[in-house]
Amino acid sequence: MRRSLLAATILGALVFAEPEPAPGQGMPDGTWRGWLQQADQDSIRVSYLVQHSGNHILITLTGRSGITYDMSGAKLRDDVLTFDWSVGLGAFLYCRLSRRDGRTFEGTCNDQSPGTTGKGVRVWMMMTPPDSSR
Repeated sequence: MRRSLLAATILGALVFAEPEPAPGQGMPDGTWRGWLQQADQDSIRVSYLVQHSGNHILITLTGRSGITYDMSGAKLRDDVLTFDWSVGLGAFLYCRLSRRDGRTFEGTCNDQSPGTTGKGVRVWMMMTPPDSSR
């Protein structure tokens, strides 16, 4: 009796256990649409090229006039996307975006060093996946 109860418990755990998500799952490859906005400035339409290479998520932001930025260290865990953004001249923003509607990511990128105003830079960011991922 004890063995059959143990076997049933193990079998139940195997049947109902959720599989470990694959790296990058929930973040499909393709061109994502989005927006950037810094305090007291107009929002800027941007796009993000999202690709996967092995266990790595590669994100390239393209903004006005075709300027591009490669994000580094992108990780997706529990619907939170984090990465570093080198904005040039040795300045880095740390970005943390949360999944809002099961698809779109939204959050902020922050710099710890004071800018020209004496405050750290803070940029709001939104990423919406390609339509084909619906």
